[in-house]
Amino acid sequence: MTTAILKDDIFLITKVMTSRDGDGVYGYLERDTGKLLIGGEDYRLDILPNDENVDEEAEVEFDLRYLPIPQNGSADSYQDMVAFIETVEDEKLRDLLGVAIQGRGAFGRFKDVLRRAEYESERNRWFSFSEQCEYDRAVKWLAAEGFSVTA
Repeated sequence: MTTAILKDDIFLITKVMTSRDGDGVYGYLERDTGKLLIGGEDYRLDILPNDENVDEEAEVEFDLRYLPIPQNGSADSYQDMVAFIETVEDEKLRDLLGVAIQGRGAFGRFKDVLRRAEYESERNRWFSFSEQCEYDRAVKWLAAEGFSVTA
């Protein structure tokens, strides 16, 4: 039997997945119940073992009970931009976005291009595209870990 995750929790799971270790946002899923637990810089989860007094048995018990949500940083989001550019029909915009994603600052330049008034419809399409990619990644990861998604 698989444990069900609420569809509404996927948004929070994607926020953890797109963060980087050290960004201050982290999360766990309780393996038996599918309960989502999110922590941050200002809110440390009380489920975490105390680093000073952790014995090996407590760590094993914790790992059996809780599944950490992976923090993949921006690598997947960058690939989403690349995939989106391939779907853009307007050759000028496709070229502008292709140049924008080169080097440091790619995310900001990409968004700056899409902020131009003449590209409003593509900006809206990007938001939908990006959200769908994040959602699909989260559902795929959950399935690989033995969870299902319910309404």
